[in-house]
Amino acid sequence: MKRRVLTVALAILLAVLGTAGVLAYVHKADSRALDAMKPVSVLVAQGQIPAGTSAGSAQQQGLLRSERLPAASVPPNAVRSITPALGSLVLSAQVPSGQLLLRPMLVTSAQATATGALAIPRGMVAVTIPLCLPEAVADYVQPGSQVAVFDTYPTKKSSLQETCNQSGQSHQAQGLGAIITRIVLPRVLVLATGQAAASGTTGASTTATGSAFSGNSQADPASAPSGAVLVTLAVSQANAERLIMITRAGLPYLALLTSSSQTGFDTGLQPLFQH
Repeated sequence: MKRRVLTVALAILLAVLGTAGVLAYVHKADSRALDAMKPVSVLVAQGQIPAGTSAGSAQQQGLLRSERLPAASVPPNAVRSITPALGSLVLSAQVPSGQLLLRPMLVTSAQATATGALAIPRGMVAVTIPLCLPEAVADYVQPGSQVAVFDTYPTKKSSLQETCNQSGQSHQAQGLGAIITRIVLPRVLVLATGQAAASGTTGASTTATGSAFSGNSQADPASAPSGAVLVTLAVSQANAERLIMITRAGLPYLALLTSSSQTGFDTGLQPLFQH
């Protein structure tokens, strides 16, 4: 009889402890969800801010406004206020209206002068590639963005062609043969963006046996087709070579990333480029 009473009492105690544990876990999960939804103040460009403008001047001129956004949607390097240490720093590139102000966009005057107001991270080089509007994520890519770079290329004797019209839309055509899209660079930093000058040229034609360009190549920013978007990326020398290669002999495509985006080389397949 005593053993039965002890067993029942132990079962009741375990049930109480289990319920308490579940309730504690749910409470913590709710707290984390609420913390992620809590608004935080960040600085956003009120209007277009020219490259070389100091953060302090931009704030004084009313070119920056404070907005409250959910904490989960704010990048970790977003600037929340202009401190004395940040006030003297200048913008490394032009910031469009509505763009979040990110810490990598601010550099010293000496750095801006040395690179023509383009802040290149230490040990990196800057490479510009031309893209049509869809391939540049519909113009959502901005200075300070993180992007993944993909490439589409033929595996057999076939061709790929691309042109950008006045509105930046791409037109593609391909011959017979296998066409593959692979990731080339899983995550790189965008230094600057811009629009190519009107040239009225056509795009690039790529073949499996090499690259052949009809007219002026889309890979040359100076002769990029009208409507093309120019995206400047910070990369190592090896990755600069890969970017130049796929721009000359393939069709590059960007994907916009967040801090939680997961990118990497395709599993089970040999990467397009070996590191």
